[in-house]
Amino acid sequence: MNLRFIPALLTLIVLGGTSVHAQEKTVITTQPTTQQQDFIHNLSQAQAHQAILKMVGEYQVTFRFEEIYSVKSGYDILPPDISKGFETVFVIEDTPNKVSLQHLLLAGEHVVKHWRQDWEYEPTSMWSYVGNYQWKKVQLTKEQSKGKWLQTVWQVDDSPRYAALGNWTSDHGIEAWASAETYRPLPRRELTTRDDYDIISGINRQAITADGWVHEQNNIKFDTKTQKPLARELGLNQYERVSKTDFKPAYDYWEKNKAYWAEVRAAWDKAFQQNEVLGLKFTHQKDDDKKAHYVQFMNQAKEFADKKVSKQQMDEKIKKLLNQELTVGQLK
Repeated sequence: MNLRFIPALLTLIVLGGTSVHAQEKTVITTQPTTQQQDFIHNLSQAQAHQAILKMVGEYQVTFRFEEIYSVKSGYDILPPDISKGFETVFVIEDTPNKVSLQHLLLAGEHVVKHWRQDWEYEPTSMWSYVGNYQWKKVQLTKEQSKGKWLQTVWQVDDSPRYAALGNWTSDHGIEAWASAETYRPLPRRELTTRDDYDIISGINRQAITADGWVHEQNNIKFDTKTQKPLARELGLNQYERVSKTDFKPAYDYWEKNKAYWAEVRAAWDKAFQQNEVLGLKFTHQKDDDKKAHYVQFMNQAKEFADKKVSKQQMDEKIKKLLNQELTVGQLK
């Protein structure tokens, strides 16, 4: 087994001690004491709603992903994957029961429509990634969703990625949301370079900090063909507020393209309503990356940004492209 300790992501705490009195023993318990429970509680719906909105802002983002060990004989642990960028996060929908946050990545004058995170309080259903680049509708009982927030993460072209239920809590004053374990496809950072695993089983935690927020990931890279795990990976994405970066190119991009992406979101919403399972074409590392669904939608967005077309014309072309990229299900 390969094992590497990484101070930035993995802190190993060794508990121990000595006592003047030989009979005294240290008792370690996994259950919180009554005193600890006084400092740990679920946030109310309104408090969680405000915590979600605290993620809005302009940031310098550091993305860190590090494999920490493998259980596969002969597997070579990959070097850390660290990158940085500037990102703005803003609200595109805000109601007491739902908040939608759009991310735009800025690299100089170049703007990339990044991921989107939707938050829904006590949902009745969700979409779960089931492998083979397919997502299945899952009905939720009142007991399952009571007091919980569903986070649904969408890819750069507003196609689905993963969703998970969890509680927003205050843990000794730290406001954070922690998810249940959930499946997701390969990340784009490895989509065109890896074919030795096809699913990430991960737990997410998003916490509010003094100068922004963090997104923590505890991932298992899993190969469904062999039914065996490959490696455990830790991720830490840090969003630190900035005040001197010019995000005007990002906001200009959104002003030109927001109508198109609103119709894309509406098309996906309708497709989800009409189908129990949806599947997308998967672009493998050996394929031409230009065929990827997200490239197709990005190209279509560019076409509409420079043209005045009716909503009906836009909807028809989006519907045609979406059905072209779907392998399971159909937008009617």
